[in-house]
Amino acid sequence: MKIKTLYILLLACLTSVMLNSCDQNDYLQYDENQAYVGFAYPSYGNDSIVYSFALHPNVEEDIVKVPMRLFGYAATQDREVGVEVIESESTAKEGVDFVIEQKLMEANAYKDSLIVKIKKSAEVENKDLVVKLRLCGNDQFAAAPIDAESFRIILTSKLAEPTGWPFGDYSVIKHKFVIQTIGIATGYEKWSTSDRIRYQGILTQALYEYNKAHPNDPLKDEDGMLITFA
Repeated sequence: MKIKTLYILLLACLTSVMLNSCDQNDYLQYDENQAYVGFAYPSYGNDSIVYSFALHPNVEEDIVKVPMRLFGYAATQDREVGVEVIESESTAKEGVDFVIEQKLMEANAYKDSLIVKIKKSAEVENKDLVVKLRLCGNDQFAAAPIDAESFRIILTSKLAEPTGWPFGDYSVIKHKFVIQTIGIATGYEKWSTSDRIRYQGILTQALYEYNKAHPNDPLKDEDGMLITFA
């Protein structure tokens, strides 16, 4: 009898604790003050975007969109994201080489982009420039965790591997050959499978003709390796 009474008392205590816990919103409801925005990296370990003015020879200004994602609840109004330039790790100058144009997480959105205008300054003609950005806390969001807080934009006037490069190992010499042969320097990520097959055939034939015309000096990359499109 005593054991049964003790069991009933313990059950009552546990029920009381559970009911009291249900009244504590901190346990059941997400704390909106803890929402934060982090950078959405293109791939694991890749915390940068390379913009090459060589791929856009007639462009003096352009827009780079740095992807961000929200951890927490979306809001019914636009919210400003806290962003700062890490000057000690940046060689590009704000207002000269770049301008942060928009830093918002728009209403009802869980993904958005930091809008950065980049400029073709005299300095980028001679050397690569780096913009190092950090997401920081403000009155709208908590600070981002260290593994999602920073991002780099690298500005260059050299050829660089573009998004969606479909021709195997990348090299600048191969890229120049592609541009000279088909007149397309970027935008490969938009190609269909049939586009890739067609252009690969064109380039393979063009490379054959080049090597035939230069039997003692076939086309090689910067490391002296023979270029192929197979």
